[in-house]
Amino acid sequence: MSNTIDDVHHPEFSAPDAAISSAQTEQNAAQARREAAAEEPWQVPPAQPMRVIAAIVLLAAGAFSYGYTLANFWSSPALGIHLAIPYPAYVLIALGVILGLGALRVALGLWSPHAKLAIAGLALLACITFAIGGGRFVSYTLRGTRNPPFKLKVGMGDRFPYFRLADQNNVIHDSAMFAASPLTLVVVYRGDFCPFARFELGELTRVREQFRNAGVQIVAVSADPPQRSTMLARFLHTDLPLLSDSSESLLGPLGLVQHYGNHQPDSAIPAFMLVDRSGQVRWIFTSPYYREQPPPQKILGAVHALRKPGAAALP
Repeated sequence: MSNTIDDVHHPEFSAPDAAISSAQTEQNAAQARREAAAEEPWQVPPAQPMRVIAAIVLLAAGAFSYGYTLANFWSSPALGIHLAIPYPAYVLIALGVILGLGALRVALGLWSPHAKLAIAGLALLACITFAIGGGRFVSYTLRGTRNPPFKLKVGMGDRFPYFRLADQNNVIHDSAMFAASPLTLVVVYRGDFCPFARFELGELTRVREQFRNAGVQIVAVSADPPQRSTMLARFLHTDLPLLSDSSESLLGPLGLVQHYGNHQPDSAIPAFMLVDRSGQVRWIFTSPYYREQPPPQKILGAVHALRKPGAAALP
C-alpha cells in the first residue's frame, strides 16, 4: 500500500512549532536591531537657531505686554484708567497670552529634545501665568473696584450742603468760597491710599491753569485726617486744597461715605461736581466703579457746555 507525500506525517513541522520558531526569529531580529542601534553614534539634531530666536522673541514680547499692563495701568489713560471697562488693558493682556502660545507652538517644533523641553516648558509656564494673572486683573477691575451701593443726596440744581473744613495747610474753607469763582469743581476722592485718586489729583494739578483760565477753582474732599492730607499734598507736589472731613460733616449729607467693618476708618465714595457762585450744583459725575474717574478734558467740556447759548446762565 502506497502513500502520497501529503499523507506523510512530520511532527517536527507542526503548526505550533512553526509559530514558536517564527516568534523566536522575530525576537532575535529585534534584539539585533537594538544592539546595532546602541552601537551607532549619537546624531546631534540641527541647532535651528532661527526657531529658537523666534520662540524667545515671542515669549519676551508676551511678557512685556503682560507686565507693562499690570505695571502701568494705574497711571495710564491710554490703558483705559478713565473707562468703565478698560478694554485697552484687556487687549494687551490677551495679546500677551497669544504671544506666549505662539512661543509655545514654535518651541514644540524644535528637533533638539533638550531645547524643546527648556523653551517649551518656559513658554507653557508663562502662558499659565499670563492667563491666571490676566483673569485676576479682569476680575479685580470689574468686581473688586465697584463702589458699595450708594445714593447721592444732591442732584442737579440742588444747593450744595454747607461745609467748613480745614485743608492740608490748616486753612479753613467753607461754602463762602463758591462766590470767589464762576464755577468750583468739588472733587470727592477716596483717600490717599487709592492709586486712582492719586492719579486723578495729579492730573488736575498739572492742568490747574487750564481750569483757572476757564473760571474754575478746584477743591478736593476726603475722609482722611489732616496729617494724611498733608502727606498726600507733599507726595503729589500739589497746592490744591485737600479738605479733611474725617467727621463726615459734608460727606454724610452728600451720601458719599463707605463704611468698613473691623473698626477700619470710613472712606469717601468718589464724585465730581461743578458748583456755581450761588452754591447750586450744575454738573455731577459718579460711577459704579471707584477707579472710573473723568479725565480733566471731560470736566472742561462740561464747563464749556454750561456756558453755551441755551444753557442756564451762570450767576
